[in-house]
Amino acid sequence: MRLSFSLLVMGIILISSPGCEKKPCWLRIYREGEFKDSIDVREWRENEDVVKISRFYYPWQGEDSIDYSFHVPSYDTTILPPYSYLNVNGRLVGVDPVKVRIEDIPYKEEVLTLMKYDTNYKLLPNLVMLPVGISSIDGISYLDSLPRNLRLYVYIYSSLAYGDVGIIPEVLPRLVRFRNIRVLKIELMGKSFEGDLPWTRWLCRMRGVRRVIFWIPDGTPEEVEARLKSRVRCLPRLRAVEISRYLIVKTG
Repeated sequence: MRLSFSLLVMGIILISSPGCEKKPCWLRIYREGEFKDSIDVREWRENEDVVKISRFYYPWQGEDSIDYSFHVPSYDTTILPPYSYLNVNGRLVGVDPVKVRIEDIPYKEEVLTLMKYDTNYKLLPNLVMLPVGISSIDGISYLDSLPRNLRLYVYIYSSLAYGDVGIIPEVLPRLVRFRNIRVLKIELMGKSFEGDLPWTRWLCRMRGVRRVIFWIPDGTPEEVEARLKSRVRCLPRLRAVEISRYLIVKTG
């Protein structure tokens, strides 16, 4: 009886403890055998943390190494053209549904992530990461319809109807209750930069987010960029902050 109790306690400790506790624990990343990077994953969780591979967000499966490819010669190129999918450690783990019909692909049970949203995502029984774009307040109600076991990459962008104001102040407070958002990308424009960025206080409540991407206009002052990065330091599980820039083209 005492032995059984000890084994039970050990099992609880193993399940709840971080994979590497407080010691550095490195994930080594290769592309077709060539070393590319290493990441300290000491506090990472399987299917909760993500590795960015090109435009895919791959849900970490507990590996200590990843060897990825966008071209596997044995695949049927009429179904899976090169660079339309992600292969990790010999498995088809991601597809771009813009270039691939989900209903046609083999190995559906192996796919863990999509590059873009597709209504046929339900055909993938083990899908973990689903990208979803929001361009208006109405998009929030659509998030409610998605299974909560999915982990989400949410991309907030402004439609032309909102003009210079954008939708950030209206959308972020409504996203706080979605605890399954792991990657958040925000397009910023115009009045989003005014004042002390009051809308950023909502980011601190999105405690499950691992990566934040700010998409800002080219020419945005460096002090604004630094301020944006500082506002997400409050996130307890944040792994990375990215700044991407877009070019504003004036016509007329």
